[in-house]
Amino acid sequence: MSLAAAAAELGVNRASLHQWKKEFGTGKRTRMTEAKAQAEAVSDTERIRALEKENAKLREERDILRRAAKYFADKTRW
Repeated sequence: MSLAAAAAELGVNRASLHQWKKEFGTGKRTRMTEAKAQAEAVSDTERIRALEKENAKLREERDILRRAAKYFADKTRW
């Protein structure tokens, strides 16, 4: 079925139908694209979680080094 025929059957403007098709897609390709986007979202979530964990570890290390520097600065008198 052509786009013009589908638009006439649905009673909508052909340009509107074309825009909807372009925006939302049709068939297997769209479902595959949605599945890929969902997989990327999961990997992004995992990546964010890993980065937050690394960030917490680095902050802890920084704080330890600050405390050590302060301790040794107090102990050292030239």
